[in-house]
Amino acid sequence: MDPIPEVKGSLRTFIELHFKKQVEVSQSYLRDTLLFFLFAEYFGLDNPLGIYALDLYPYLMEEFHLWHKSLGIERSSLDFIPCC
Repeated sequence: MDPIPEVKGSLRTFIELHFKKQVEVSQSYLRDTLLFFLFAEYFGLDNPLGIYALDLYPYLMEEFHLWHKSLGIERSSLDFIPCC
């Protein structure tokens, strides 16, 4: 009986239990920050990314929907974004 697979499984379980939530929170924070900066000018703020972000908008429309839902905003009030 080889103990290495059991040790690997135990370590994997330990890592998932202790670090998975922290990584998910960090990823969520980074995603929220990116979406905020991409859509900042639509909220009346200067967009520091400016012209560099134009190529990303078509890919992030679904992310925008998930983002405003996660903030507790049921429907987006932005008329020019085809959401909800």
